[in-house]
Amino acid sequence: MLAAPSGKLLFRGPVNRGKQKIKIMGDRSPKANQKKSGQKQSKANTSAANKKAAVASKQAAGKKK
Repeated sequence: MLAAPSGKLLFRGPVNRGKQKIKIMGDRSPKANQKKSGQKQSKANTSAANKKAAVASKQAAGKKK
């Protein structure tokens, strides 16, 4: 029987091993950051253009009456 002098187990693992969150390192290079910001700007521009088109079509439909 292997027991420590205090009577506790010798090879006890962490209790909350399953609850720990593993951090995955992301790409933080300047090129990746530039690409990400460009994609955000492109998405913002597209949504703004869609909103302007919707407003213009509603105004045009209202003037036809």
